[in-house]
Amino acid sequence: MGSNLWTKPGEGEPGSTYLDAELEILNRVNWDRLLSISSTLRNGVHCTISERYSSGQFNMVRRVDFTDGVSWVARIRMPLADVIPGGRELLSTEETFKIEIASMKLLKTKTSIPVPEVHSYNADPANDVGAPYILMDYIHGTVAQDLRQELECARDLYGTPDQDRRFRKQMADIQITLSSLTFDRIGSLYCDEETSEFFIGPDMETGKGPWKTSTEYYNDVADHRLQVCANHTRAELHETPSFANPILFKHLMSLYSDSKSNHGPFGLVNRDFGAHNLLVDDEFRIVGVIDFDGMMAAPIEVVAQYPVLTGLDRETPFYTETNPYALERIEMTKPKLIEYKQMLKAAESRIGGGGSTVADTLMSTAADVYGGLMDYDYHAVPVNNGWMEAYTILLYNRVKSD
Repeated sequence: MGSNLWTKPGEGEPGSTYLDAELEILNRVNWDRLLSISSTLRNGVHCTISERYSSGQFNMVRRVDFTDGVSWVARIRMPLADVIPGGRELLSTEETFKIEIASMKLLKTKTSIPVPEVHSYNADPANDVGAPYILMDYIHGTVAQDLRQELECARDLYGTPDQDRRFRKQMADIQITLSSLTFDRIGSLYCDEETSEFFIGPDMETGKGPWKTSTEYYNDVADHRLQVCANHTRAELHETPSFANPILFKHLMSLYSDSKSNHGPFGLVNRDFGAHNLLVDDEFRIVGVIDFDGMMAAPIEVVAQYPVLTGLDRETPFYTETNPYALERIEMTKPKLIEYKQMLKAAESRIGGGGSTVADTLMSTAADVYGGLMDYDYHAVPVNNGWMEAYTILLYNRVKSD
């Protein structure tokens, strides 16, 4: 299916903020100039731009087709990306682009993970194209989440049961391959354009770092998310005790996190890794990985999280579910969670490594505690209240045992 599933201009919900942003980009960008740049990069081979496009909160993608059969994609930064209150990216577009370019370069040279090759980019919003852009290879595949919806797959399955299992195994291999690339600092990934050396610098989310220890990182990221909640969410969230969850988080991580790994080494992780940034063929084989602004070297508890939007959702600890539909889903998910841990362990045994492993940490209390901080970003009172109860019980259990 690939780009055949992309949107045509004007499709979408009329009056929506995102549709307006898409139309603005379509009208504002100098597509002829972008085609001229693309043609020049390939020694004058003529090219055209596709009518269809794919877009999300941060980027729009259109296909560039050359007359000799080669295809690229032009990825354009959306105008809303840098102004969404409480958005996940605190760094500038230029710095965010640097993280993505470095990530694709590293994976292209150091791993077999299928990523597009970057041919050119310009992060200046005032460039002659009219928006920040990246030109890179087109990988023929469909976003896994979109294909699942198009094929109307069974609940929480990506294809048939066998295809779903293979899909999860491939995700585990990618997750472990990333984690095997280690650094002595915590932060986002960058590449020195003069020396081509990779290094760790300021974090995309907080704008701070790099950090030498997990403790320093956890303190800063918790403070950042508390500040985002205070400045960019409705009053209802501020008036509940669970507003203070990040404060509890910091104390719990000091009690439950792996002290042996506090000073590293720190493996790579894509914090946004999931079915929305994996390209698959029609049988859900992963053929490409996209969107790398969330790439960072991170503590083991950050690395050891389940991929998102993949039917691998863990429940809030100590929460008692009563909804029959939810109870059925939980029972169906339990064996898949255990199996994914086994897949990670098998991948680790093939790739090697030492110290704390991703598989061993995946279902640990410390990984759960970090999961609670991730859920805090939903800015939902019921979710926060559930995690505050869990945090309180975990705190009591540790204090009581001591």
